[in-house]
Amino acid sequence: MDNETGLPPELTHLDIQKMLIRLQQSEARLDMVVSSTKLGTWDYKPLTGELLWSKECREIYGLAPGVKVDFDLFVNQVHPADKGYVLELIQQAMDPKSDGKYDMSCRILRCDDGSERWVRSQGKVSFNLLGQVEFFIGTVLDITENRLAAEKGARLGAIIDSSEDAIISKTTEGIVTSWNSSAERTFGYTAEEMIGQPILKLLPPERLDEEPMILARLRNGERVEHFETVRVTKFNKKINVSLTISPIKDAQGNIIGLSKIARDITEKKQEELRKNDFIAMVSHELKTPLTSIRTYIQVLLARSKNEEDAFKTNALTRADVQAKKMTSMIQDFLSLARLEEGKIRITKEEFELHDLIAEIASDAQFLTSSHQVKLVDCKDIRINADRDKIGQVLINLLSNAIKYSPKGGTITIGCTKNKKDVKIYVSDEGIGINPLDQKRLFEKFYRVKDEKIKTISGFGIGLYLVAEILRYHDTEIKVESTEDVGSTFYFMMKCS
Repeated sequence: MDNETGLPPELTHLDIQKMLIRLQQSEARLDMVVSSTKLGTWDYKPLTGELLWSKECREIYGLAPGVKVDFDLFVNQVHPADKGYVLELIQQAMDPKSDGKYDMSCRILRCDDGSERWVRSQGKVSFNLLGQVEFFIGTVLDITENRLAAEKGARLGAIIDSSEDAIISKTTEGIVTSWNSSAERTFGYTAEEMIGQPILKLLPPERLDEEPMILARLRNGERVEHFETVRVTKFNKKINVSLTISPIKDAQGNIIGLSKIARDITEKKQEELRKNDFIAMVSHELKTPLTSIRTYIQVLLARSKNEEDAFKTNALTRADVQAKKMTSMIQDFLSLARLEEGKIRITKEEFELHDLIAEIASDAQFLTSSHQVKLVDCKDIRINADRDKIGQVLINLLSNAIKYSPKGGTITIGCTKNKKDVKIYVSDEGIGINPLDQKRLFEKFYRVKDEKIKTISGFGIGLYLVAEILRYHDTEIKVESTEDVGSTFYFMMKCS
């Protein structure tokens, strides 16, 4: 060995240079790793009180370059609620009877802005022969984001576990990957029985075609909301459920799974069925005497016209108008009951649109003296649809236009035709509808809460029936409206 360098004599100056270069490269790589991970390092010597923080460590604590670091500064930046815990762990690590290892997570207050951050600090104590701490070195890492994500995940997990709804996740192929306790209560299967199994286990044979349809929509990034269907429990009991299903995406926007919320609505469905049975029964019972009343009114009306008794004619005409309104309301209730029971039937035929609209516009004009009902551009248009049901749609739209135009004005029922389709619309000069109410206008039993219409009667089923009847015709009702200006309701139909 060389007496001065302690290196083997056969090492040349060039060999030493190569070793130094490799050492510098290793140090550079280490610095790069530390910098990329934002891992701070520290070195504490209790015997002298010397504390050194790396650049990364200073950045974590928000300490400006050049500011002297000591143990008191470190302690002052620990969150008051965590200070006792941190000092106790440090003392334990510095006890010669311990293994000298130090690992803790705590909150700190940054030096620059006082903001609260979570850090994880790990270290190792080295003792001298006297059992004194010679040096204490370690690392510190800002874990605030991880900590917040973990807390958020814990909160979400607690919400999922305590939810009354069944919350299920599955792959894009329909394989169950998670199953909360409410899913166990709803469907009877434990998580162990369902995780890894196809969701098809819950589908009755007659609804097996629903899952491919749902999966196809979700793979396209769509969300399925409030989809009402039937599922089967472990005990072969069919239950009504409302499903809301959303795609789960990774940071790059790729769909990596699906999240499903299932709500048991069996009791709600049974209640609706009882209510619809009651509505149907009452409506049928009212229909017979009302038909008799209308017949007597029309007979008396004919006689009063022959007798040229203006007062009787006017009174009986008004009574007939009200009887027609009642007949229309009863028809709506009966249609609602049939619709809810799935008994509505669409019988399509080809017919002349103008004749139907002219007939309905004439009846509507008869119902009002303060509005002018105007028919526009509906000649020479034929459509293939259920004539009575489309008539019911137009009657509802016109009666609504009359009701919600209390100051009168012109109500227009018209058509705009292109090569293949016709747009059928009803517009008024009434009170209009605000944008928020427009979104819910076609929900069952929805009524706009507005002081201007609190005296206007209604049950909130007319527009719901309009929307459902048109859905059965593969089209939809739409609205354009401005408050205090008026509204236009319209739908599209294919021309024959």
